[in-house]
Amino acid sequence: MRHAWNWLWWLVPSLLVAACGPSQEQEAPTQVGSITQAILYPPPVPTSGNIVDSTAYLGPVGLNGAVQTQFTTNPQYLSFSFNVAAGAKVSLEVTHLGSSMYLDTGLFIYGPRNASGSYGTTVLAQDDDAGYGQLSKVASLTLAQGGEYLAVVSTGTGAGKKFRLALGCLNGACAQDDLFTACDLDVATRIEVCDESVVETQSVTPAQALPQCTDAQDAHDAWLSQCAVSSGQKPWCANGEAAFTSRMWPVCKDFYRRYYGAGPLPLTQLEDNDAINEARADGHTRCKAGENYCDEFLWTFNVPSVADTQPTQLDWVVEGAFATLPELSSNQRVQFTRQPNLTYADFASRIAWAFPELGQVLPQELGNGTEVPVVAHLYDDPLVAPGAHDFHNLYIVYFPQSHHTAVFWLIQHEY
Repeated sequence: MRHAWNWLWWLVPSLLVAACGPSQEQEAPTQVGSITQAILYPPPVPTSGNIVDSTAYLGPVGLNGAVQTQFTTNPQYLSFSFNVAAGAKVSLEVTHLGSSMYLDTGLFIYGPRNASGSYGTTVLAQDDDAGYGQLSKVASLTLAQGGEYLAVVSTGTGAGKKFRLALGCLNGACAQDDLFTACDLDVATRIEVCDESVVETQSVTPAQALPQCTDAQDAHDAWLSQCAVSSGQKPWCANGEAAFTSRMWPVCKDFYRRYYGAGPLPLTQLEDNDAINEARADGHTRCKAGENYCDEFLWTFNVPSVADTQPTQLDWVVEGAFATLPELSSNQRVQFTRQPNLTYADFASRIAWAFPELGQVLPQELGNGTEVPVVAHLYDDPLVAPGAHDFHNLYIVYFPQSHHTAVFWLIQHEY
């Protein structure tokens, strides 16, 4: 009987479970503050057709940088802009570090911003919860067009919670070209401090001290000072040390070469520009109509400068153009004389008879759209045959914020 009783004691609870029907797997209790189901909250499409109008715009986020803020209402759509070069490959992530627990976000990318200031409403990439927990992450996004894009971070339930949005560059080709056209102010300051120190300790001239402050080790140290730390990096750091060493550092050296009187500014020729070439070709056709009434030459250059300071002097740009172009410096038949400077409107009106398109396109392609270019004018009219002169007008157009110049040499023939 004892063994039978033990058997029955084991059987009874089993029968009781069976009598209750199939077993049900209970869900773990939901933690306070957690979200049981992720929901993607896209910003509503505004009637304006510009998605930023459906968001609260909070400013830019830098390459290899991050921003941190918090949601205040439900739902909410917070936006941030970022600038990249064509072909940039980026990552965007609402990071675990710096974001509140149990936060559910959405992430949306739009752009690029067009000439009218609109990012449009087409989503280039979006994510719900590819990041940590229910945070959002776009691991890799290639942007074929350069320009300004918009990242929108949304939530439906995160009022009062913080988040951190990080932007990374994945291919070392994210920083826009114009970030390398001038010497970064902090890099320039390092060169000046070094030069002053060498002058003081070695009793040499600033020009003599300069080589000791602009060698390869100085370039490496300047890079580390701006780019070795994760916080506060300059946007141009995203392209790596090689880009800094080969592109910005020579600009710094060239500027201080002239600044300290070691020689003229060496101007660096810009790549061919289709719009400028087309405008020049239209004028060239007019010049060659009839009896070859005129000839022309055009060069475009980057001007060594220091960012965020006073623009390089126009006189230095003129001097640099003659030093850079043997066509000007070695021409024995033409002896240019400096004339009073012109406004850009004066310059455009003087060439409008043959090159109206060129006058329109130069500010669009070499300027930033708002800066006021200045124009140096040089002139000569040598006698080329009995009773016949050539009239040489040399215009050096300088864009002081974009650090570009156009050298336009127009020759009119007298018959």
